[in-house]
Amino acid sequence: MHYLDSNVFIFARYDRGIMGENARKILRLIEENKASAITSALTLDEVIFILQKLIGYRESINYAETIFKIFNLKIVPVSSEDVLQSLELMKIGLKPRDAIHASVALSHGIFTIVSEDKDFKKLKNLDCISLSEFLKKF
Repeated sequence: MHYLDSNVFIFARYDRGIMGENARKILRLIEENKASAITSALTLDEVIFILQKLIGYRESINYAETIFKIFNLKIVPVSSEDVLQSLELMKIGLKPRDAIHASVALSHGIFTIVSEDKDFKKLKNLDCISLSEFLKKF
């Protein structure tokens, strides 16, 4: 099981290069039940926030709705305990949203996050792999 950072979904929707291609392959693997993953409700906020500037507000909302329909992708809530734990991660240098993503992953027993965000490399108890590294496993 892997935790998908929001940039996987953003690349899948917007990037027309190798990052976008890799992100779309990852989502297909999940949809085809060849891989399993979770992400948090915070991801949808980030996806809409970033994509509204690139593709428009309504289209970003429509895309967020399609994320909820991806078979075999579990979208989990962010609990107050996750946010409390994230404060400790912020103290070691993680950005707030990254710290929340990491906390959610860890609270669900997931120790690998798929992301192009190098911020996660600061964590010793969470392995951050790139999109291409994820695809090499499959």
